[in-house]
Amino acid sequence: MVKSVLLVCFFTLVLIEASVQEAVQGFIGDFAVLPCHPGNRQLTVITAHWRYEDRKNVYDIQNGKGTTKEQDSEYKGRTETFPAEYSNGNFSLRLGNLQKSDEGSYCCFIPEFGLNECVSLQVKEKPRGIQEKPGSNSGVETTAGRIVFLLFPLFSVTVLL
Repeated sequence: MVKSVLLVCFFTLVLIEASVQEAVQGFIGDFAVLPCHPGNRQLTVITAHWRYEDRKNVYDIQNGKGTTKEQDSEYKGRTETFPAEYSNGNFSLRLGNLQKSDEGSYCCFIPEFGLNECVSLQVKEKPRGIQEKPGSNSGVETTAGRIVFLLFPLFSVTVLL
């Protein structure tokens, strides 16, 4: 009885782990970084393939070099990786000029390990409060500064009590 309960728990955890997919959010016109980190594994051949919905070729890394030779035309000029990070096991992909049609599942396949790491990309309209203005920093620093400015007195009072 105990063995069967343990087996059910084990398989439930495996199924949950296998079905969990990381989600990345981005805004139309901006970029998103899709992560691919196979862990602390030593690669002898640095090869990875990025695919969209298992049918479109987004980007390839072959023998340590990025290539767009067989890339689907809708990704031309919008993708890049971080070659200096390959040796650290980082095969993340930067996808620029996001469009609503970019939403979906992107998978990074590393043949040497048979590893298929997937991420779900969600693309949204920019909220009005974060529309970029020429010469601005997209409001990030300003908003963060305001939050710190407003919360500082609260933390000061808490420390004094």
